Amino acid sequence: MNFQANRARRGAAVIELTPLVDIIFQLLLFFLITATYTKNPTLDINLPKAGSKSMGTHDKDIMLDVRRDGEVSYENQNLSMDALEGLLTAQYASNQDAVVVIRADQASQHGRVVELMDLAKKVGFTRLAIATRAAGSVEP
Repeated sequence: MNFQANRARRGAAVIELTPLVDIIFQLLLFFLITATYTKNPTLDINLPKAGSKSMGTHDKDIMLDVRRDGEVSYENQNLSMDALEGLLTAQYASNQDAVVVIRADQASQHGRVVELMDLAKKVGFTRLAIATRAAGSVEP
């Protein structure tokens, strides 16, 4: 048997890099898109600790954030109380079973949280919640 002659006829092995580069770019795009998408963007809110079990959140929940300076935001947009009332009215018209979750910084004024709760009740929401951290969790 002549193995050398058979090897010479086949030619050198060539590795195609085009499919490999395509896969690398697709993985890169996947990680970039998923890394920038966050449901609850991180705000400068330090939630108070609580020892009770948390209820969890759902997609239909309305998350209102109160920073320590008293600013209220919904999905990273600062809102005045009038604009917030319009937003809550529209949300109530589309889903009356939604839960209004208030994520207030522990250094924010209690009066601002009460204002938000009162506004949600005025619009018609009956299910309200205040977000907390678990007692054993580490500061953000």
